[in-house]
Amino acid sequence: MKKACLFLLAGIYAPQLSSFASHSDLIPLAAFAAIAGIVSGRFLLPACFTAGYALFVASAGAVVDGRIDPLFVGDSIVVDARVIDFPRRNRATLSFVAEVAPNPWVPPRIRVSWFEPQHEVRFGDVWRLELRLRRPRGGSNPGGFDYEAWLLRERIAATAHVVAGKRNALLGAGELGVIDRIRQAIVDRLHATSIEPGHAAVLAAISVGARHEVTAEQWERYARTGTSHLMAISGLHVGMVAAAGYLLGLLLSVLVPPRRNHHRLAIIVALGLALAYSLLSGLAVPASRAALMIGIATAANLAGRPLQPFTVLAVAAAVLATAAPLATMAPGFKLSFGAVLILFGIAARLAPTRRSGLPGRWLANARRLVAMQLALLLGLMPLTVMLFDRVALAAPLVNLVAVPLFGVVTVPVTLVGILLAGPLQPVGDSLLVVAAGSLDLVEGFIRFAADQRFAAVTASAMDGVASWWLLAPIAWVALPPGWPCRAAAWLAFLMIITWSPARPAVGCATFKVLDVGQGLAIVIETGERVLLYDTGPAYRGGGDAAESVVLPFLASRGIHALDDLVVSHSDLDHAGGLRTIREAMPVDRLFAGEPVAGLPYARSCRTGDGWESAGIEFEFLSAPGTFHHLGNDASCVLQVSAGPHRVLLPGDIERPAEQDLLRTGRLQAVAVVIAPHHGSTTSSSPAFVTALEPALVIVAAGFGNRWGLPNPEVVRRWRQARAEVLSTADAGAIGFEVCARTGIGAVSRERVAKRRIWHE
Repeated sequence: MKKACLFLLAGIYAPQLSSFASHSDLIPLAAFAAIAGIVSGRFLLPACFTAGYALFVASAGAVVDGRIDPLFVGDSIVVDARVIDFPRRNRATLSFVAEVAPNPWVPPRIRVSWFEPQHEVRFGDVWRLELRLRRPRGGSNPGGFDYEAWLLRERIAATAHVVAGKRNALLGAGELGVIDRIRQAIVDRLHATSIEPGHAAVLAAISVGARHEVTAEQWERYARTGTSHLMAISGLHVGMVAAAGYLLGLLLSVLVPPRRNHHRLAIIVALGLALAYSLLSGLAVPASRAALMIGIATAANLAGRPLQPFTVLAVAAAVLATAAPLATMAPGFKLSFGAVLILFGIAARLAPTRRSGLPGRWLANARRLVAMQLALLLGLMPLTVMLFDRVALAAPLVNLVAVPLFGVVTVPVTLVGILLAGPLQPVGDSLLVVAAGSLDLVEGFIRFAADQRFAAVTASAMDGVASWWLLAPIAWVALPPGWPCRAAAWLAFLMIITWSPARPAVGCATFKVLDVGQGLAIVIETGERVLLYDTGPAYRGGGDAAESVVLPFLASRGIHALDDLVVSHSDLDHAGGLRTIREAMPVDRLFAGEPVAGLPYARSCRTGDGWESAGIEFEFLSAPGTFHHLGNDASCVLQVSAGPHRVLLPGDIERPAEQDLLRTGRLQAVAVVIAPHHGSTTSSSPAFVTALEPALVIVAAGFGNRWGLPNPEVVRRWRQARAEVLSTADAGAIGFEVCARTGIGAVSRERVAKRRIWHE
């Protein structure tokens, strides 16, 4: 049974790891072959693999095929939509998932953003909204978050923002089912008590799975200390409820006649409460996993055929994956089942030992707890590095303190406080205040640990042969004590946390034009220095591309400081992430084409100024009189040369600045140019194009931007000059290397290299 479950899971994960897009007509055939193999009993394992593959591809295909038609993208459409989850607020923007009333132009499930809403939006509300819709699309960058994968697993087929106007109106308030009404009432009650809002957000998360009000700062603290699992209704919470149900069942079997099999009644009550709590949590993956495991174990026990823990875990994973194949994409699925698998293995190895006296037993239990935390750190390291690019070194120590306090005090007191309603509500509210007080202790300790430098290490991206080191830490968990190779896990651990990707050779420079939407951010590396040209845009609803794209990319390259930062000019699509960059890492030298807020001491990009780094020449070609031009034409124009091979970064200069550069005679033929002003008709004049004669032109533009950039006429002009034209809107982040001896190396396109079946 375990093998069949594992092959089913392998089949589900195979298309998630492959860029191969199966033809939809093959899926029914694969499903038929899988069913035939399973029913006949022959080729069972290949049949299970095929079934898993067909399940995932069919589920993903249904969402992808249901995406909004490109013909309606950008149109303003009035729809009736019901809010189907707790809305989340990020600064001035409210976002929520909505179900749309039958509409031939709009998919049934969309994600809506509402900038500065004038009304309160609640779970269950039905609104008539004027929406401007987009295809479900995100940036594609190394080290970045895969937004399109998240949209797929949430079954969202379009994104939209609300167009301000009089058409937006509330049609009905709070039309919820029984479970959702209870969840909303509990969230409202927590806010009505005298609890600090941050604590109320955490109590809502651990009681009903409502994590919409947990702040970004809280998430970061929990992530740095490896305690994010505390914010979810985990198997521990469901297990505690089941244990309480078991005790309640025993009590009922004794007190209520006729007396029956005490154990049988108790486990049925335990299962019922575990399922109810899982439903109350919104059927999150960890809670569903725990409830499924309890249900499978209960059924096996009642049938008189107890199962091994590993079999229960495998069957639960297979059932959950079959019921919701897209849920297997969630980090919680991998981490939840992975953590339980590790705990089962380490618990079996560290069986209780007979020790005389209380101190001996305490010492043995402490040893087991420490061993379990270390096993979780090493065993989950491949997943945490691949999913989050981080290793929480403080996790074992922090969890040894936080998990018992959370499990013994915070969670039980919260649940009892919520259950005490009606006439007993004052007592229940007092218990909720006690639970919030326990959070002061937990979060105080977590905050202290998160502030320590050793708390977490950002892991650089490991590729090629080096990526196999990610699997080595598992050896400490999987191999029995005494095996020679087991100690190598700690060597691999040290290598992972200290790994740094190779830098370019002398005479070479690597360029990465990041996919930041409608903006610009370019990272240039030599063997000695790192330069960032522009910081990407700031977003209207809060946040910026530096936080979501630039910093994750730099971390994936093991870069924690910048030698040079050039802000071409002050427009927000180029300087929007400046503050974030400066707060996140030290910067040695700052350059700006015009005065920029936050850069009072920046150097001017003066014509002829330059420097050399590892055989690479950097030179500013800005027209004479740095601040003679304003706005776009004040952009720093930077030329990077590897021997005779040159790359030009002109910022947003337009035709007047292009003409000035042509008159100076400093422009030469280049190998690569970043199209000025995102490929607008205000730039890339015929004379400018003729003077450069590039082999490659890269346009930094947002997908489906409202200006239609790059302009088709500009693209045609560059192509007529025999240049290849690539756009980040289509290719994602674009990378290449230029060397003095060999010229331009292979050009990488992140969206092509990392393509999966859910990507546009």
